[in-house]
Amino acid sequence: MVLGARGWHPGVLGIVASRISKKYYRPTIVIGFDESGAGKGSGRSIEGCSIVRALGECSGALEKFGGHEMAAGVSLREENLSKFREQFLDAVRRQLTDEGLTPRLHLDAEIGLAEINFDLLHWHEMLQPFGNGNPQPTFVSLAVEAACAPRVVGERHLELRLRQRNWHRRAIFFDGAASELPPAPWDVAFHIHTNVYEGETRIDLHVKALRSAALLD
Repeated sequence: MVLGARGWHPGVLGIVASRISKKYYRPTIVIGFDESGAGKGSGRSIEGCSIVRALGECSGALEKFGGHEMAAGVSLREENLSKFREQFLDAVRRQLTDEGLTPRLHLDAEIGLAEINFDLLHWHEMLQPFGNGNPQPTFVSLAVEAACAPRVVGERHLELRLRQRNWHRRAIFFDGAASELPPAPWDVAFHIHTNVYEGETRIDLHVKALRSAALLD
Protein backbone atom coordinates (compact mmCIF):
# COMPACT_ATOMS: atom_id res chain seq x y z
CA MET A 1 0.00 0.00 0.00
CA VAL A 2 1.23 3.50 -0.85
CA LEU A 3 -0.58 6.48 0.65
CA GLY A 4 0.35 10.12 0.20
CA ALA A 5 -1.10 13.58 0.77
CA ARG A 6 -0.10 17.14 1.60
CA GLY A 7 0.02 18.27 5.18
CA TRP A 8 0.77 14.95 6.84
CA HIS A 9 3.29 15.55 9.62
CA PRO A 10 6.60 13.72 9.09
CA GLY A 11 6.76 12.78 12.76
CA VAL A 12 3.77 10.44 12.59
CA LEU A 13 4.32 8.75 9.23
CA GLY A 14 6.24 5.79 10.65
CA ILE A 15 3.62 5.15 13.33
CA VAL A 16 0.80 5.31 10.78
CA ALA A 17 2.62 3.05 8.33
CA SER A 18 3.25 0.50 11.08
CA ARG A 19 -0.39 0.44 12.18
CA ILE A 20 -1.72 0.11 8.63
CA SER A 21 0.79 -2.62 7.81
CA LYS A 22 -0.22 -4.60 10.91
CA LYS A 23 -3.95 -4.13 10.37
CA TYR A 24 -4.03 -5.11 6.70
CA TYR A 25 -0.85 -7.25 6.63
CA ARG A 26 0.59 -5.47 3.63
CA PRO A 27 3.89 -3.63 3.05
CA THR A 28 2.92 0.01 3.53
CA ILE A 29 4.48 3.38 2.73
CA VAL A 30 2.96 6.65 3.96
CA ILE A 31 4.20 9.91 2.43
CA GLY A 32 3.65 13.52 3.43
CA PHE A 33 4.17 16.31 0.87
CA ASP A 34 4.87 19.96 1.60
CA GLU A 35 3.51 22.93 -0.36
CA SER A 36 6.35 22.71 -2.88
CA GLY A 37 5.53 19.08 -3.69
CA ALA A 38 8.55 17.63 -1.91
CA GLY A 39 7.66 14.43 -0.12
CA LYS A 40 9.16 12.35 2.64
CA GLY A 41 7.76 9.00 3.63
CA SER A 42 8.17 6.06 5.95
CA GLY A 43 7.54 2.41 5.18
CA ARG A 44 6.96 -0.79 7.12
CA SER A 45 6.94 -4.30 5.73
CA ILE A 46 5.76 -7.80 6.58
CA GLU A 47 7.56 -11.11 6.85
CA GLY A 48 8.84 -12.35 3.52
CA CYS A 49 9.13 -8.96 1.83
CA SER A 50 12.28 -6.86 1.93
CA ILE A 51 10.96 -3.33 1.63
CA VAL A 52 14.39 -1.88 0.85
CA ARG A 53 14.81 -4.40 -1.98
CA ALA A 54 11.40 -3.41 -3.37
CA LEU A 55 12.39 0.26 -3.19
CA GLY A 56 15.55 -0.55 -5.12
CA GLU A 57 13.30 -1.45 -8.06
CA CYS A 58 11.62 1.98 -7.87
CA SER A 59 14.71 4.18 -8.02
CA GLY A 60 13.48 5.98 -11.14
CA ALA A 61 10.57 7.45 -9.18
CA LEU A 62 12.50 8.25 -5.99
CA GLU A 63 14.99 10.95 -5.12
CA LYS A 64 16.50 8.77 -2.41
CA PHE A 65 15.68 5.92 -0.07
CA GLY A 66 17.26 3.85 2.66
CA GLY A 67 16.48 1.32 5.33
CA HIS A 68 16.44 -2.42 5.89
CA GLU A 69 14.14 -5.37 5.23
CA MET A 70 11.33 -4.32 7.56
CA ALA A 71 11.48 -0.50 7.56
CA ALA A 72 12.59 2.26 5.23
CA GLY A 73 12.40 5.94 4.43
CA VAL A 74 11.86 7.60 1.04
CA SER A 75 12.02 11.02 -0.60
CA LEU A 76 10.20 11.82 -3.84
CA ARG A 77 8.34 14.50 -5.75
CA GLU A 78 4.56 14.61 -5.61
CA GLU A 79 4.27 14.30 -9.40
CA ASN A 80 6.01 10.91 -9.18
CA LEU A 81 3.61 9.43 -6.62
CA SER A 82 1.48 7.46 -9.10
CA LYS A 83 4.55 6.11 -10.88
CA PHE A 84 6.13 5.13 -7.58
CA ARG A 85 2.96 3.42 -6.36
CA GLU A 86 2.75 1.30 -9.50
CA GLN A 87 6.44 0.35 -9.38
CA PHE A 88 6.38 -0.44 -5.67
CA LEU A 89 3.29 -2.65 -5.86
CA ASP A 90 4.79 -4.56 -8.80
CA ALA A 91 8.04 -5.05 -6.87
CA VAL A 92 6.16 -6.34 -3.82
CA ARG A 93 4.14 -8.79 -5.94
CA ARG A 94 7.39 -10.28 -7.22
CA GLN A 95 8.39 -11.09 -3.64
CA LEU A 96 5.09 -12.22 -2.13
CA THR A 97 2.68 -14.98 -3.10
CA ASP A 98 -0.97 -15.07 -2.03
CA GLU A 99 0.12 -17.37 0.80
CA GLY A 100 2.68 -14.78 1.89
CA LEU A 101 -0.11 -12.23 2.33
CA THR A 102 -1.81 -14.41 4.93
CA PRO A 103 -0.70 -13.47 8.47
CA ARG A 104 1.16 -16.14 10.39
CA LEU A 105 1.74 -16.23 14.11
CA HIS A 106 4.99 -17.82 15.25
CA LEU A 107 4.66 -19.52 18.64
CA ASP A 108 7.72 -20.01 20.81
CA ALA A 109 6.37 -22.33 23.49
CA GLU A 110 3.23 -23.91 24.89
CA ILE A 111 2.79 -23.21 28.59
CA GLY A 112 0.01 -23.65 31.09
CA LEU A 113 -1.38 -20.75 33.10
CA ALA A 114 0.16 -22.40 36.18
CA GLU A 115 3.63 -21.87 34.69
CA ILE A 116 3.22 -18.10 34.33
CA ASN A 117 4.96 -16.79 37.42
CA PHE A 118 7.68 -14.38 38.48
CA ASP A 119 10.39 -16.95 37.85
CA LEU A 120 9.31 -17.12 34.20
CA LEU A 121 9.07 -13.33 34.14
CA HIS A 122 12.67 -13.06 35.41
CA TRP A 123 14.03 -15.13 32.53
CA HIS A 124 11.73 -13.34 30.10
CA GLU A 125 13.08 -9.93 31.15
CA MET A 126 16.67 -11.12 30.65
CA LEU A 127 15.92 -11.55 26.93
CA GLN A 128 15.25 -7.83 26.48
CA PRO A 129 15.45 -5.49 24.65
CA PHE A 130 12.93 -6.84 22.16
CA GLY A 131 12.77 -5.60 18.59
CA ASN A 132 13.80 -6.52 15.05
CA GLY A 133 16.01 -9.59 15.25
CA ASN A 134 14.93 -10.29 18.83
CA PRO A 135 11.13 -10.50 18.94
CA GLN A 136 9.28 -10.86 22.20
CA PRO A 137 8.45 -14.53 22.90
CA THR A 138 4.92 -15.56 22.01
CA PHE A 139 3.41 -18.25 24.21
CA VAL A 140 0.27 -20.32 23.77
CA SER A 141 -2.00 -21.89 26.37
CA LEU A 142 -4.46 -24.54 25.22
CA ALA A 143 -8.08 -25.22 26.17
CA VAL A 144 -8.46 -22.09 28.29
CA GLU A 145 -11.89 -21.21 29.68
CA ALA A 146 -13.44 -17.80 30.27
CA ALA A 147 -13.78 -17.37 34.04
CA CYS A 148 -16.34 -14.60 33.50
CA ALA A 149 -17.85 -12.56 30.69
CA PRO A 150 -15.36 -10.38 28.77
CA ARG A 151 -15.43 -6.68 29.68
CA VAL A 152 -15.04 -3.95 27.07
CA VAL A 153 -12.43 -1.33 27.99
CA GLY A 154 -11.65 1.80 26.01
CA GLU A 155 -14.42 0.94 23.50
CA ARG A 156 -12.20 -1.35 21.39
CA HIS A 157 -10.39 -3.65 23.80
CA LEU A 158 -11.45 -6.61 25.91
CA GLU A 159 -10.44 -7.53 29.43
CA LEU A 160 -10.56 -11.30 29.88
CA ARG A 161 -10.34 -13.49 32.95
CA LEU A 162 -8.84 -16.76 31.78
CA ARG A 163 -9.07 -20.05 33.66
CA GLN A 164 -7.20 -23.29 33.13
CA ARG A 165 -8.14 -25.82 35.78
CA ASN A 166 -7.57 -23.98 39.10
CA TRP A 167 -5.36 -21.23 37.68
CA HIS A 168 -6.58 -17.79 36.66
CA ARG A 169 -4.94 -14.97 34.71
CA ARG A 170 -6.01 -11.49 33.63
CA ALA A 171 -5.58 -10.77 29.93
CA ILE A 172 -6.07 -7.80 27.63
CA PHE A 173 -7.10 -8.40 24.02
CA PHE A 174 -6.34 -5.16 22.17
CA ASP A 175 -8.94 -4.44 19.46
CA GLY A 176 -10.68 -7.63 20.56
CA ALA A 177 -14.06 -5.91 20.75
CA ALA A 178 -14.00 -5.32 16.99
CA SER A 179 -15.35 -8.81 16.27
CA GLU A 180 -17.25 -11.56 18.04
CA LEU A 181 -15.15 -14.02 20.02
CA PRO A 182 -15.28 -17.67 18.94
CA PRO A 183 -16.86 -20.20 21.30
CA ALA A 184 -14.77 -21.14 24.35
CA PRO A 185 -12.67 -22.99 25.41
CA TRP A 186 -9.88 -21.24 23.55
CA ASP A 187 -6.31 -21.75 22.48
CA VAL A 188 -4.77 -18.38 23.37
CA ALA A 189 -1.52 -16.89 22.01
CA PHE A 190 -0.07 -14.07 24.08
CA HIS A 191 2.86 -12.00 25.32
CA ILE A 192 3.51 -11.55 29.02
CA HIS A 193 3.84 -8.09 30.58
CA THR A 194 4.20 -6.62 34.04
CA ASN A 195 1.56 -4.27 35.38
CA VAL A 196 2.08 -2.22 38.53
CA TYR A 197 -1.19 -1.24 40.20
CA GLU A 198 -1.37 0.49 43.59
CA GLY A 199 2.19 -0.59 44.32
CA GLU A 200 1.57 -4.24 43.47
CA THR A 201 3.32 -5.88 40.52
CA ARG A 202 1.31 -8.45 38.62
CA ILE A 203 1.69 -10.38 35.40
CA ASP A 204 -0.79 -9.66 32.63
CA LEU A 205 -1.24 -11.42 29.31
CA HIS A 206 -1.55 -9.42 26.11
CA VAL A 207 -3.54 -11.60 23.73
CA LYS A 208 -2.22 -11.75 20.17
CA ALA A 209 -4.81 -14.22 18.86
CA LEU A 210 -7.30 -16.78 20.06
CA ARG A 211 -9.35 -19.52 18.50
CA SER A 212 -11.76 -22.20 19.63
CA ALA A 213 -9.70 -24.97 21.19
CA ALA A 214 -8.97 -28.07 19.15
CA LEU A 215 -10.25 -30.52 21.76
CA LEU A 216 -9.17 -34.15 21.58
CA ASP A 217 -11.42 -37.04 22.57
